[in-house]
Amino acid sequence: MMNKKLILLLCLAVHFVNAQKKQPFLWGVATAAYQVDGNYQVDGKGESKWDFLTNKVGITQFTIGEKQTGNVAINMYDRTQYLKDIQLMKELGVNAYRMSLDWSRIIPDGVGAVNEKALAHYDQLFDDLLAAGIEPLVTIYHFDYPAVLLQKGGWGNPEMENWYYNYASVVINRFGKKIKNFITFNEPYIEFFLVENMLNAQNNKLPEKEYYMSQMQKAHRQLIANARVIKLYHDLKLKGQIGIVLNVNPAAPWDEKKVADQKAADFQDVLINGLFLDPLYKGKYPKVALDSLAKYNPSFKPSTEEMAFIGANKPDFLGINFYAPAIVKGEDSAMSLKWLDNNPDEVKSNVGPVRPEYLYKMLMRLKNDYGNPQVIITENGTGFVSEDVKVNGKINDPLRTDYIKRHVEWALKAKKEGVNLFGYTVWSGWDNFEWVSGYTKRLGLIYVDFATQERTPKQSFYEYQKIIKENRSF
Repeated sequence: MMNKKLILLLCLAVHFVNAQKKQPFLWGVATAAYQVDGNYQVDGKGESKWDFLTNKVGITQFTIGEKQTGNVAINMYDRTQYLKDIQLMKELGVNAYRMSLDWSRIIPDGVGAVNEKALAHYDQLFDDLLAAGIEPLVTIYHFDYPAVLLQKGGWGNPEMENWYYNYASVVINRFGKKIKNFITFNEPYIEFFLVENMLNAQNNKLPEKEYYMSQMQKAHRQLIANARVIKLYHDLKLKGQIGIVLNVNPAAPWDEKKVADQKAADFQDVLINGLFLDPLYKGKYPKVALDSLAKYNPSFKPSTEEMAFIGANKPDFLGINFYAPAIVKGEDSAMSLKWLDNNPDEVKSNVGPVRPEYLYKMLMRLKNDYGNPQVIITENGTGFVSEDVKVNGKINDPLRTDYIKRHVEWALKAKKEGVNLFGYTVWSGWDNFEWVSGYTKRLGLIYVDFATQERTPKQSFYEYQKIIKENRSF
């Protein structure tokens, strides 16, 4: 019979081994392929949706008055450049890097032949990151896809679900043993209800509310594709995990004393947050959203089988992109983008009102209302027009620095109170191409001279470095 001392030693040993297996808290920075890679005609890459929108449509002309593209961006596809950027990440102290793959590089025609040069590039990139002690968080799809599929209707085509599944299968089978954390999609709300509304504003023939709700079938199709790829990942019995990223913008009334403002905020909150959280974690859409869909898009009729499939294939983790709450006025239509302009702050950021306590509220809501899923903050950051100016070789950005510091404090408070939070990631590591804003908005910790590609860490870089050092053991 074992004596008590030996049993105690064995128990301590098991505890030690389990502690060693526990994944450390992930501190990271984030990018997306189109926004940073450049090299848009290198190594057999096909034309992507955003290549088409920026080069042929000139989409930024309608938003910033100038044609800008991601053709060069910040040159991060180039290994000589990205190795320097990995060194900057090491200096910063991060142990995670959220990045995305470019579908149009991997399968240039959307379906069919796979581009081995692209796969070899990502293999090398992953090896270089892992050698530096940095865990890649790999987003399979971040808004962009081959332009040939755009010409076939993109997510408006029922076949898009199969095209994406095929692409994701190539990625997971190739990199599944190397990558511990995959992300299926980034921000379906932003893609369909915000960006596509903005892009189609010039040509839209439908009334505003009908057009807004017409996007629901695309979003639903993406949720089914998400569930299919999660099932595929689990069927392959890989040892990592797979999740999805949602933007979360908890809604708040412009005036808390006005019933109309509160009522409008409650509805807006459902259409931004509940519309995606509820099917993922409860297997159904919110009733108030379905009622509106029945009114403005009566053709949308998700089947019981589809909803059960989405609910049965939950993500292993939820990535949340939080920048600001949605502050809503009573006269605002929830089926519009008017909430984006509501910012009572005296000094206005590029991303909306600065309210870090709403990140805490959202995290607690996930814990209390959605079963406390594993959560990682996959994007959080900001910019202020006045700050990103280089003076004597330095960039002082005290407002961004304060924003990051306070958001981390509220996030860690939620973790201490039981939220299943395993990481925090700043958007972005570098100034880059910010979609319809082009290069006019800088959200990076590292200043990029877009003409010379010179990098200069900002004040916020060093503050985040300090935060990571102080919380490394979290």
